[in-house]
Amino acid sequence: MHRSQGGWTAGGEPRVSTGTGKRRLIAWTAFGLLSALFPEGLAGQESQFPFPAHEELDYSIAWPSGLAVGTAELRARHSDPGWRFEMRIRASVPKIDIDHAFVSRTNELLCSLDFEKHIRHGTKRAHETLRFGGGTLHRTNLDANDRAAPGTVPIADCARDALATVFSLRRDLADGRIPPPEEIYFGAAYRLQLEYEQTRWLAWDSDRRLADEIRIDVRGPDSHHVFSAFFGRDTARTPLLFVVESEDGPFTIKLVE
Repeated sequence: MHRSQGGWTAGGEPRVSTGTGKRRLIAWTAFGLLSALFPEGLAGQESQFPFPAHEELDYSIAWPSGLAVGTAELRARHSDPGWRFEMRIRASVPKIDIDHAFVSRTNELLCSLDFEKHIRHGTKRAHETLRFGGGTLHRTNLDANDRAAPGTVPIADCARDALATVFSLRRDLADGRIPPPEEIYFGAAYRLQLEYEQTRWLAWDSDRRLADEIRIDVRGPDSHHVFSAFFGRDTARTPLLFVVESEDGPFTIKLVE
């Protein structure tokens, strides 16, 4: 974990590395794994839940050329005694139509209770559920064409799916801390590691927005992805911008206000 000189910098474009075709296919679902935290020592506001009890965020997905190719929606709703989170991604790129939907339900501590994902990525389909409880994860594939038997694995008492992790990390960010590497679940287990890069001004329509750039490192059973996330300095630590690699250059997922 490191900081830029003087604590924050201004101007410039997000730094990204060259990607591959395989990463492009997975990048669309990577949005569920994206979030960010401040390192200890950055100013934060202590709050159990920095995000509101009913939150609706909409994003525009743009190709490296700037052409809009899709939308993303992120939703949060508190319902005693827990939370329901939803995400929907719709996009159309050459020869591939994408429609992904995810639903997460957690307790008051943002520990996952269940997670459901529906994925349509070109000709690929997936429909899967995860059930959390008693130190065990129960994974079931609901695709009628997949006869794989349900799987059960041991997990931590408070484990989180990828979508719940987004909101848990926003809470930690508001408290001014960054957690150590941890396992999160998006079907399989993924190792998540976050690193603060810099605080900088983003050009935002006709204005500017101050945001923190976080390097997100996600390593799965057969994949490894690194991308950038930018979170606002507002009370809710609103996710403003994500920059994801592709073989054609970086594409962006930007908050629409």
